[in-house]
Amino acid sequence: MRNEKLIALMNLKGMTQATLSKETHIPASTLKRIINGENQKDKMVHMESISKALGTSVHSIFDIPLETPLAAALRPDEAGASVTKLLTSDESLLIYWFQNTYREGQAAILKRAKEEYNKTQNEISKKVTSLDKQKDKPDDFGQLSLELKT
Repeated sequence: MRNEKLIALMNLKGMTQATLSKETHIPASTLKRIINGENQKDKMVHMESISKALGTSVHSIFDIPLETPLAAALRPDEAGASVTKLLTSDESLLIYWFQNTYREGQAAILKRAKEEYNKTQNEISKKVTSLDKQKDKPDDFGQLSLELKT
């Protein structure tokens, strides 16, 4: 299924596939598959490059739930790929503190971050699972039978 949001943004910005391909450094054939929705799952690096070139967020172009952190959308084969992200002041401060802390402190920060990450992922998983559950069970309803005489 074609990505109509992406096509509309390209038209709005006056960008062709060739121009977007040059700006994002994504091969034209790959970009064409992304636009036409021919990939099972697009790489996060590509989605971020496209959104950056179009001056918008990944969420506004691609169907990724807002509550899903972008890091969770990374595929294992993308590990180690360079991803450019502007840090918020809090994120920068956290990195600064981490870099200027003794090893024991760094281990404590990492442990706490892992705990918070796991807690968040469990909560997200519970919310998704609760949406998947069937709300109405067949046992909740009585059956009517009508005898018709002709």
